[in-house]
Amino acid sequence: MKKLLALVMACAVLLCLFAGCSTQSGEEPSTSPSASNEPAASPSEAVPDDTSAEPESTTQVITDMAGREVTIPSEIKSVYCAVPTGEAMVATLCPDKLIGWVNTPPEVSLEYLPERLANLRVIGGWMGQKVTAHMEDIISLAPDVVIYMGAEVTTNLSDVPEQIHEQTGIPVIVVPEEFQYTAEVYRFLGEYLDEPERGEKLATYCEEKMAEIQEAMSVVPEDEKVSAYYAEGTGGLATDPSGSHHVEVLDFIGVNNVADVEMLAGMGMTEVTIEQIINWNPDVILVSGMTSGNYNEILTNPIWQNIKAVQDGRIYCTPTAPFNWFDRPPNIMRVLGIQWFASVIYSDYVSYDINSEIKDFYSLFYNVDLTDDQVAALLATPETA
Repeated sequence: MKKLLALVMACAVLLCLFAGCSTQSGEEPSTSPSASNEPAASPSEAVPDDTSAEPESTTQVITDMAGREVTIPSEIKSVYCAVPTGEAMVATLCPDKLIGWVNTPPEVSLEYLPERLANLRVIGGWMGQKVTAHMEDIISLAPDVVIYMGAEVTTNLSDVPEQIHEQTGIPVIVVPEEFQYTAEVYRFLGEYLDEPERGEKLATYCEEKMAEIQEAMSVVPEDEKVSAYYAEGTGGLATDPSGSHHVEVLDFIGVNNVADVEMLAGMGMTEVTIEQIINWNPDVILVSGMTSGNYNEILTNPIWQNIKAVQDGRIYCTPTAPFNWFDRPPNIMRVLGIQWFASVIYSDYVSYDINSEIKDFYSLFYNVDLTDDQVAALLATPETA
């Protein structure tokens, strides 16, 4: 009995010793911070969550319509147009972002523009060989981007955009002024000036109206197509030939431009003689609204009286408000200009009411609801204005 009791006690002692050793060498280490030899990480040292969002960049690199890579702000709040050709587009796309004018707009034009545009500073610009830009004003106004709209920018871009960037430090976006690109430019600028829906709406309108006019003009018989002289300069004795961006309205609607003259770059306006015009003997004379005094000159001066257009009373003057519908500068008003001039010279082949078309255009592009009197004033010839 004593031996049995001793054996049980010995086994108990061995079990206790075995349990103690297991606790010291075989137990899994504790995962609690208090059991670790490393100090707990402070909140500032915590590893960032992989799902946290990266901060948005304040700039973006775009390729403009001349194929140039340009770094511009991600959000555009202010715009300056370096040449007058782009002002009408910005004024219709995002007028609140335009910071100044290249030239002082005529008083009559302000009637059709948003009120804030009437108070913008005139800061000049780059117009061919003529540079009127007020550099201090441009730099102090600090627009987010400069829009440079010019001819042949996709094939023969001048160095002016780079000069503007070097002189101001402001990114320059280049877009073409040719009529065929009107809708494309609206979409492009709409995207990068943060007005994509507005840009698409105006672009769609331009495409539809241009297609309508092309379709209407396609059925005009060859023997009914008119010849026209575009009267510019002093006394109407300057003009531009077919192919010039100054007469794209004539070319678009298929009018036979009688001017057989050299095409001048930049401002154009090749000088001609009255003898040349008499020899061309156009069916129609279209007077540039920028020199509207030529209308009465052509109508009353005896040297013009033997020309068919004068004898038939087919002399017209391009409307100019709020920007010229035809030229100088070439701008988006040409979309209305083709509708107006087609209705004037091919009334038998144009089914729409031009007065209604004018009201629709001004409502969409300028948010202005014209009265019948205002439409009449826009279309008035200088002798009745």
